[in-house]
Amino acid sequence: MKNNRAPIVIISLIAVVLLFLAAAYILGFGYHILSVFFVFLALFVLCIPVYVIARFLSSFKKGTQAAPSIKVKTMDTVNAVVLICLFIVGCYLNAYGARAGEQLHVYEIGGRADGYASLAPNHIFSAIVLVVLGMAGFLILNFYAGRVSPVIYVVSSTILVLNIGFATVYFTHTLFSKLGDMYSVRAFQYSLFCLALLYITKLKDSLNEFSIKMRKETVQYKGFLLLLFKISVRYSKMPRLWAICFFPVLLIVQMVLILFGQRPDSFIRLFLDTSSFTYSRIPNPPPEMLKGDEHYLCSVAARGHTKVVKPVRAGLRHGKRIPVNRQLLVANAFEHLLEEYMPRMHHFIRYIYDKYGYPLSRHIRTKWSADLVYLFMKPLEWFFLFILYTVDQKPENRIQIQYSELRK
Repeated sequence: MKNNRAPIVIISLIAVVLLFLAAAYILGFGYHILSVFFVFLALFVLCIPVYVIARFLSSFKKGTQAAPSIKVKTMDTVNAVVLICLFIVGCYLNAYGARAGEQLHVYEIGGRADGYASLAPNHIFSAIVLVVLGMAGFLILNFYAGRVSPVIYVVSSTILVLNIGFATVYFTHTLFSKLGDMYSVRAFQYSLFCLALLYITKLKDSLNEFSIKMRKETVQYKGFLLLLFKISVRYSKMPRLWAICFFPVLLIVQMVLILFGQRPDSFIRLFLDTSSFTYSRIPNPPPEMLKGDEHYLCSVAARGHTKVVKPVRAGLRHGKRIPVNRQLLVANAFEHLLEEYMPRMHHFIRYIYDKYGYPLSRHIRTKWSADLVYLFMKPLEWFFLFILYTVDQKPENRIQIQYSELRK
């Protein structure tokens, strides 16, 4: 009965968190709470690989045969749900990448303005279907492996193997490309790598449970069945068994895709209909040079809802007037401080900021996305403010002259 409670507990926890965030937003005091929540969420996402690798190594530890506890299964599921959400975010960002064969754009100041989509947007639904089916198979093996029919068990295992194969192909597809949309590629690589390790771990756990069950029933097998039992216990034929099971599962997936209007070769075209990647078949033209530069992350964040980002005045940037808020002024004042006292450190941080700020700013196109960036940057703003008030004699003067004619 304990296994039945885990999905309910997970759903309840997610519902409580969503209700808490909604209440904080409605009551008007939730912006700082939301900001801290996003920071903790980012830290949780960054800790996922540590957990996943530890689970992977422990499952293959010599002598490990016992089934994981309900707490471990619950943690596996929570991590898998977060990774699926990250994969969906990657699909959203991938939609904004340049299509195969399109000309890229490069700013005179700051680097590339865009990058190629690593998966063909017209066929991305194929990947979404496969990943969703993989999550369903993972949940079945995680909570109901001992109670489902043999066919369901084999199909679920095979779908996980297909997802592992998909992750492997994607890594080889994007590993050496330098012209891809950086944030969508990183989101896909991060989520697929962790999901692949989770799925391998789950398959190993299921195989351990199956082996224990088979050993207990050894006396029931005779002749040819006993031979099959010995082969399965030694794992030697398991990859071939999974390979035999691939065909019916692929047929099921393809029928679902055909019903939704996808082409039967969509899994292949998902990788082929791209540019600049390992399996791309569409050549990419030379980039086009654009005049000027693009707004940085904090500048884009100032475009959000006025109630959230709280613009304070207009400012000057490269001779143009832009709206500025307190967060933008504090961040620029901190950079000014670094430039004055630690020029080498400033040069390095500026290089990192230019490299990652430009690509990220392209994805912030709505007020809600700008609000999200503002909330995520809030703890960093507090840190900048703490340093300014600790080091500078007149921190507010330094803050107020940013983006004005008084700035030297």
